[in-house]
Amino acid sequence: MIDKNIREIAEKLNNLACKECTKGWMSDRDQSTDPIKDILDCFENGLITNKLKDRLIKETNEIKNEI
Repeated sequence: MIDKNIREIAEKLNNLACKECTKGWMSDRDQSTDPIKDILDCFENGLITNKLKDRLIKETNEIKNEI
């Protein structure tokens, strides 16, 4: 069974259309977990595509490097 929290995160991730959207998600999300881990958890549970996972990880790393 997939954790409800992971499903909610995946729903938000599936709606991110651009780097600015990813930046907004990162600032609005629960800061208790790592955003990369959240992305990987969603992918490993089959809730986001490999293509989306790769894009979000790339954008997340770029955003972290900007800070």
